[in-house]
Amino acid sequence: MTYTLNIINAPWAIEPAKLLEIQAIYAGYLRGEQIDIEAIEKRLGRPLVNEPKAYTIESGVAVLPIEGIVAKRMNLLTQISGGTSSQRAAQSLETALHDSSVHSIILAIDSPGGTVDGTELLANSVAAARSVKPVVTLASGMMCSAAYWIGSAAQSVYLADSTTQAGSIGVVATHTDISGAQAAQGIKTSEITAGRYKRIASSYAPLSPAGRQSMQDQVDYTYSLFVEAVAKNRGVGTDKVLRDMADGRVFVGKQAIDAGLADGIVTLPKLVDMLNKNRTGTKSPPPEPVLPATRAEVDQAAKAYMQRNPDASYLAAVKAVAPGA
Repeated sequence: MTYTLNIINAPWAIEPAKLLEIQAIYAGYLRGEQIDIEAIEKRLGRPLVNEPKAYTIESGVAVLPIEGIVAKRMNLLTQISGGTSSQRAAQSLETALHDSSVHSIILAIDSPGGTVDGTELLANSVAAARSVKPVVTLASGMMCSAAYWIGSAAQSVYLADSTTQAGSIGVVATHTDISGAQAAQGIKTSEITAGRYKRIASSYAPLSPAGRQSMQDQVDYTYSLFVEAVAKNRGVGTDKVLRDMADGRVFVGKQAIDAGLADGIVTLPKLVDMLNKNRTGTKSPPPEPVLPATRAEVDQAAKAYMQRNPDASYLAAVKAVAPGA
C-alpha cells in the first residue's frame, strides 16, 4: 500500500485530466477494488494490448515512439491506456546509437507527461546522444509536461501539425486524505514514526500546514530543475522560460513556436527527408565496441570512448566498451 500512496502523492509533470484518471485507478486499490480488465476490454470493444515498441527505421532514421503516460516503470497503466517506460526508452535510444543502419534519430512524442521520477535521466540521455548522432523531436497530438522536458533535450523540436499541443511546463503533487474513508469502514490507522519530516504529509490524516509546506518545497525545487533544463535545452535564459513558457499553459501549433517551445511544423516524411539531406558533416556512428580482456584494457578503452563522447561519464564509458565488466 505504501507504494500505491507514493504513486498518488509523488510529484507529477502531467496534464491535470490524465493525473485524475491515474489517481482514480490507484485509489481503487486503496479501497480494495480490483481492475476488471475484461470489462474494460468489452467497453472499448478491443483487447488491451499496449506493449511499447522500441523503434522503427525509416530510410536510415530511427523513429523512437514516446507515447502515453511516461513513468520509470509501467505496468497496469500501460495495459489500460498505453504508456512509456523512461528506462526502456533510454535503452532503445542507446541501441539506436549503436545501430549501424541508423544515422539519425527522431523522438516521436505523443504524451501528456508523467512522473518526475525518471524524466530527468531520460532527458539527459537524449542530450548526451546528440554528441553521437543527430537527435530531433517530432510531437504529434500532445507533448506536455514531462514529455516536453524529454523532447526539449533534442537538437530541434518540431510539431507535426498546427493542432499539436506543447508546454504545460509545471509540477503538481497531491495529498489524499483517506482517514474519513477508513473511519466509515471502522478502521483507524496509527503511524509510529521517527524523524520530524517522516510522514509529515500522511494520507491517514488531514494535511497539516507543515505537511503542505513540505510538499510545496518539493514541488518548487522540482519546478526549478524543469525550468533550468528547458532553458539549457532551448538555449535561452531562465527568465525567458519563466516569462513565456513555464506558467503551466498549453500552447497549440504556432503559439508554441512563437513562445520558443518549438522550431517549426513538419510532417514525419519531410523530417526524415531533411535528416537524410543533412547527413553530410554529421558524426559517423560509433564503432562496435571490442570487449577488453583485462582491467587495464577496460580502462584504456573507456578513456578512448570518452574522448569520442565528451559528455559520457567514466562509468557509462565502461558499460559501453565492456558491458560485462
